[in-house]
Amino acid sequence: MPRIIRPARRSASRRRLLKASAIAVAVAATLAACTTGASTANKSGEPNGQIQYWFAPNTPDAKGVSDFMKFNITPFQKQNPNVDLQAVQKNVNTINQQIQVALSASKGPDIVTASGITNQITYSKAGYLTDLTDFANQNKWSDTLLPWASEVSKVGGKTVTLPQGYETLLLFYNKTLFAKNGWTPPTNRQEVEALAAKMEAKGITPFAAGNSDYPAGTEWYVSAFFNDVAGASAVHDALTGKLDFTDKRFADSINLMKDYWDKGWFGGGVKKYFSTTDPQKYTQFASGQAGMYISGSWEFVTLPDYFKKANSEFDWAPLPSLADGVPVTYPLSIGNTLSVNKSTKNAYAAEKYLDWNLKDTKNMWAQVAATGSDAMPVNIKPSDIPSNVDPRIARQYTELAKASEAGSVGYTTWTSWGGSSDQYIVDNTDKVLNGSLSTSDYLKGLSAAFKDDVKKGNLPTVYSTGKSLG
Repeated sequence: MPRIIRPARRSASRRRLLKASAIAVAVAATLAACTTGASTANKSGEPNGQIQYWFAPNTPDAKGVSDFMKFNITPFQKQNPNVDLQAVQKNVNTINQQIQVALSASKGPDIVTASGITNQITYSKAGYLTDLTDFANQNKWSDTLLPWASEVSKVGGKTVTLPQGYETLLLFYNKTLFAKNGWTPPTNRQEVEALAAKMEAKGITPFAAGNSDYPAGTEWYVSAFFNDVAGASAVHDALTGKLDFTDKRFADSINLMKDYWDKGWFGGGVKKYFSTTDPQKYTQFASGQAGMYISGSWEFVTLPDYFKKANSEFDWAPLPSLADGVPVTYPLSIGNTLSVNKSTKNAYAAEKYLDWNLKDTKNMWAQVAATGSDAMPVNIKPSDIPSNVDPRIARQYTELAKASEAGSVGYTTWTSWGGSSDQYIVDNTDKVLNGSLSTSDYLKGLSAAFKDDVKKGNLPTVYSTGKSLG
């Protein structure tokens, strides 16, 4: 779908190019501009006037900018020639901070982007965002969005944001290496540990991993182990206050995670994990020096280049269950969102952009096919997906649609936790891995941070899963 590409917090594909200087491209606007919507813009009928959109492209080069314009700006302007949609490029590592500062001064872009739901909750509670409830109801957004995505778009019962990239955590594996050795992707803990032993015997690191370029990436593994050891139902109960994060099931999750790092199964161990860069990690995975890789579906953008260079193939499977009785689930996340600035002078045109963004599914799939980026969390059938979409990506979305309907879904820290508890996980998980913080103390701190989010009302809406359905 036409949308902003997620900031660096979610996208390993972009981070490997960020050390190059970002191209200072301002498409038809200055970087320091405030909200720009014309006060004389229509409030019904055909939109007109001026609106501004700050964006961070997939890569800060000419192609990244061109792709963004091709799928996010040009089609809307063709359909709405009376709207002056100004696109302003920002650095992917600072766009969230720049937007926050601008909003606090009653300025900033008319269309507000964020790298996840938690930022928009903060913005909404501060009064920075337009209430989209009436507009969303009139335009029947809930008929297009998946039910869980429609729910997480609300703050205090009001629709304030449009979910964008529809992500999940997956088990990627080197298909060429697996075929050579007669291996199959593991589905449970016993199979994971047996396969890891076989890989070690051949001098292969079981899981490619490294967070030198992006330390916050460790939270991806927290999400994976919470869902695969404690289970999505337990996570649901903790997020809804029925269970404390100090519960034994979460301790088992973190302890198993640390045990696998101590064994050297992830990235060769803690020291190597902290020093391994993204290019090194991807090269090891593509070359067969590592056999598997746990990460998000955003990796469909990055992995093909590395595997092409290595003359090998990759594929994916759902994350394996790592505890008896815990079903296989797909942890869900929203990679980024769009909202409307409360201070805009042209809310109608901005709202119409969001509506177009949601409903132009033809353009959405064209972008998925051309760039490998994520589709939006919308109702789909397999027949909706064009044949030129990578079949691995197409299979992901058909499986996610089935899982969403069946409730076989889980939770990710950057979508379902509040800002304080998510930041706590980002800041402290590496301390557990290196042995400077015990699991018990880590979970006590997480529990306290979560309670702070509850007190401040900063928790996203918790959708139902598994046993919590119905």
